[in-house]
Amino acid sequence: MKRNLAIFDLDNTILNGDSDYSWINFLIEQGVVDKEEYEKKNQYFYDQYYEGKLDYDEWTEFSLTTVKGKKPEEIADLLSNFLSSVIEPMVNIYALRLLHEHNHNNDIMLLASATNSVIVKPIARRLGFKNIVSTEVEIIDGFYTGKVSGIPALGEGKLVKVKEWMSKNNINDFHDTTFYSDSINDLPLMAEVNKAVAVNPDDLLREECDSRSWEVIDLP
Repeated sequence: MKRNLAIFDLDNTILNGDSDYSWINFLIEQGVVDKEEYEKKNQYFYDQYYEGKLDYDEWTEFSLTTVKGKKPEEIADLLSNFLSSVIEPMVNIYALRLLHEHNHNNDIMLLASATNSVIVKPIARRLGFKNIVSTEVEIIDGFYTGKVSGIPALGEGKLVKVKEWMSKNNINDFHDTTFYSDSINDLPLMAEVNKAVAVNPDDLLREECDSRSWEVIDLP
């Protein structure tokens, strides 16, 4: 029996907020990075993303300075603290119900996020996802280099990476696929799947949904 594929975006879809943006704010509050240097830039890039104009290379170079030169084990405690104090309260219980419904139907579950893998992987584990597509962070000789490995999972890149994942997992088309997202940045993937569902969509995506008759869910 063929199983359906349910793909979920992470930020502002399952989470009430943006994990990347929140990570940097968390590091500022913890005194790990300099407030002067990081606060304005963090807000600037967040606004650019929301408007669908983000220069992802510029953003990743900035965001990955927070882990550059460190070993994964060096930031494990910080990440754990971030997960419990910041991410946990951001999880939308209504989005969890959607996850539960798809799990109950025995669908294949895939988390597809433009956010970097350092942040996405522990959140995915917490949410019960075994399958993940994210922006992979390069590790050489055990240290994060501050660079992306392969292509970023943003926009067209997310579509490419999801197709690669599907190919490896013997899923040949998007016929039985639902994708949940909040963002105009995910338009390439939304346009490919059988069922696109906008969750609390940004203004630009809401306009697309109106013109394409896509389902919109406004979660509390």
